[in-house]
Amino acid sequence: MDGQKMELRKLRNFSDNINDTFQFIKQEFKPLFGCYIAICGIFIVLSSVIGGIYQRDSMVGFMRIFKGLDYQQRGFGDIFNLNYFLIIFLSTLSYVIMHIVIAVYFKLYAQNGKVSPTIEEVWKATIRFIVPIFFYSIIYGIITIVSVFFCIVPFFYFVVVFAPFTMIYVVEEVSFTDGFSRCFSLIRDNYWEALGIYFVSYLIYSISAGIVGIVVSLFAGGISYLTTKDIAAVTGIVTGTLNIFTHIFYVIFAVSVAFNYYNLVERLDGSGLLERIDSLGSNQDNAIEEQY
Repeated sequence: MDGQKMELRKLRNFSDNINDTFQFIKQEFKPLFGCYIAICGIFIVLSSVIGGIYQRDSMVGFMRIFKGLDYQQRGFGDIFNLNYFLIIFLSTLSYVIMHIVIAVYFKLYAQNGKVSPTIEEVWKATIRFIVPIFFYSIIYGIITIVSVFFCIVPFFYFVVVFAPFTMIYVVEEVSFTDGFSRCFSLIRDNYWEALGIYFVSYLIYSISAGIVGIVVSLFAGGISYLTTKDIAAVTGIVTGTLNIFTHIFYVIFAVSVAFNYYNLVERLDGSGLLERIDSLGSNQDNAIEEQY
């Protein structure tokens, strides 16, 4: 880790969150992405490959109908097949694990002093939370999706409220009910600022992933087309490659959510300020003892 260690529990406004997000990623780049890729990599690749295969098969079916080789319309079972539900499962699992890894990294970062968390430390802590948080995410996801049918406003409200739920369960290690109520307690009186932070950080992540992912995907797709002349295969490669970069750049949004969690906790509890006051008191005591 290069430079002075960043303080997590402190008040941050909109610009502070964005600046600290990129400063933290820059400062912790090697150990952070080492843990991120080592633990999340297999799930990222699997979900991307399955997604690419599904898009390839979909393109094959479309091309057969377009060329008049297949006059049968695609039915429910052709669209919502095993690959479709496998994509949903792997995508959900990969995003859950990505959030857990980031949350665990921040938790260990606060505990380890000047030493950055290692892959082994992050993995041991991560496996404890995968199963419960995976099922918690399904519950939160259902609540958020159902809210769409009532009005679009509740949807955006729940998206913001539930954004830091992984940080809450990992850092505070609370029960499901306590974590659920904690989500609403933290966001109280801070909704609009949190919405702005999440929107901008998600926009930055999307643009970054889109630019890099599209360039690499078109390059890979171009090579594939020149060698195979198979449009369906090219579609699968482009989709899979783009999905990989989308998952990798997601760390920008996840880190921003983590920093805002600590900001919300500080606003509600003031624990960071109390810790600084205690440390000042202990330093003064040590200085007096040294005089004698």
